[in-house]
Amino acid sequence: MHTLGDGCSDLVFVNGPVYVGSGDDKSHTGMAVRGGQITALGSSDEVRSLAGDRTTVVDLQGRSAIPGIVDSHNHMPTAGAMMHDGVLLFDAESISDLQDILREKVEDVGAGEWIMGAGWIENQFTEWRMPTRWDLDEVAPDNPVILNRLFGMCAVNSRALQLAGITREGGDPERGIVDRDEKGHPTGILRAGAEEAVRAVMPDPGAGERVRQYERYIQTAAEEYVRYGITSLLDPGVPPLVMRAYQNVYERGQLPLRVNMMPVWYGLRPSEDPNLPGRLDHMGIRTNFGDERLRIGALKMAIDGGLGSKTALMNEPFRDGSWSEIPLRLDSEMLRDWFTEGHSIGWSIGIHCCGDRAQDMACRAFDAVVGSMPRDDVRHNIIHGYFPTEESLELMKRHELAVSAQPGFIWVEGDLYFAAVTREKLNGFTPLKTYDSEGIVVACNSDMTSAHYNPFWGLHSAVTRRTSRGEVLGDEERVDRFSALRMMTGNGAYLMFWEDLTGCIDVGRAADIAVLDRDFAAVPDDDLRDLEVDMTVIGGEVVYEK
Repeated sequence: MHTLGDGCSDLVFVNGPVYVGSGDDKSHTGMAVRGGQITALGSSDEVRSLAGDRTTVVDLQGRSAIPGIVDSHNHMPTAGAMMHDGVLLFDAESISDLQDILREKVEDVGAGEWIMGAGWIENQFTEWRMPTRWDLDEVAPDNPVILNRLFGMCAVNSRALQLAGITREGGDPERGIVDRDEKGHPTGILRAGAEEAVRAVMPDPGAGERVRQYERYIQTAAEEYVRYGITSLLDPGVPPLVMRAYQNVYERGQLPLRVNMMPVWYGLRPSEDPNLPGRLDHMGIRTNFGDERLRIGALKMAIDGGLGSKTALMNEPFRDGSWSEIPLRLDSEMLRDWFTEGHSIGWSIGIHCCGDRAQDMACRAFDAVVGSMPRDDVRHNIIHGYFPTEESLELMKRHELAVSAQPGFIWVEGDLYFAAVTREKLNGFTPLKTYDSEGIVVACNSDMTSAHYNPFWGLHSAVTRRTSRGEVLGDEERVDRFSALRMMTGNGAYLMFWEDLTGCIDVGRAADIAVLDRDFAAVPDDDLRDLEVDMTVIGGEVVYEK
């Protein structure tokens, strides 16, 4: 038995298996926790001897314990906003289902109040189409409605279009696209920066009230996430008021999760806020500032859009011959200068790249900067990284660039990708096996609200690569469940500089643990989506128990 110090334990887990999360099936049958740390691993009998009168003994009865999930790309305040004040549409299987959910919300709010939502994509609906403003008008004629689709698009109703000044005669914003029917009427689908025209007319309660709203949203989402075994989270693209809200919640002792905040930098929105960039030399902090509960992470940047919406920046045209029409979300000529600015003073940088051309651009810029100015206190990473070229893979290996990947997109959006690129290209989509075999750190995560926060949905996608309609995107890029678990725990902790704190079960590490409802190793691949969490422990404290 491997132990740390003497004394009675606070928690003892027996009759395992307890999977350590190192990427293989290594396990124990007993684990002890004291003072927030894992203090012993061994057999059930060995560990039970460390229990005292005040020790809580958890009999797993064949259920398994795994490291707490590290969701290394999760927009928690946005998710909380939908849970608290809006609607989540992941479970809607048809436009009619969406209307039913929206109708129920209309009954809960006052006339004229805004309704926001997220968590939909057209291939989840039996109609295989996007909801139009007329669909939304049927159940919400008097409330302006905005429903965010997976990356870079939204559906709004006629009332929202009216308030934004978007009509048959015009009103299109300078950046972005307003979908129109054959008669020129806006359909309610807004792409890229067009949704900013709607958001600009939404009521602004003022900075103070917005901070309080964000606090409520953070708490709402955090309370939900621990039910799914999520113990650490990285929030990408955090603006100043959200950062303040996180600090307030943390200082009140109401933040159960470990949170790593990525400050918003260049390109997060198609309509860039000129007041945000260029302030690094005045911030006085850098990546890795904070403690074991709340910490500053990498700067968040973005280049292009997404694949399903054909707004990714690609080296070749899409199947229909088109190229991405979205304006670059940042000035590509300035990319090297921005990387230099951040890297030179100790900031890590995470940059959104969906298309292969976008990833090539980012990797070349990293090569120029990191190659001439090496340092060991940064964790630069490519966010999404759908289609790495041989050049990108080589540069990522050379400069130890990690990748933040979302295998759950295969299930959520994969069926739409066939209209964008060839089957051959899709077989290499989000190539977890290739990245891993090349020694590139792969952190798998949800990107909630673009995909569901349930980590086992993403795990299922990494292992099966199956879309919601049964297509398989490249058998050769499947990873086994224990490799996927490592990518969802320890590798995510690496991005946050927490790899010595959390992300695996080991003596001396923080007791961040998820107890599953069955044996993780024995579940058939197709049933991984159905795994549930019976208990979540963070820093030795039971924060959720079914």
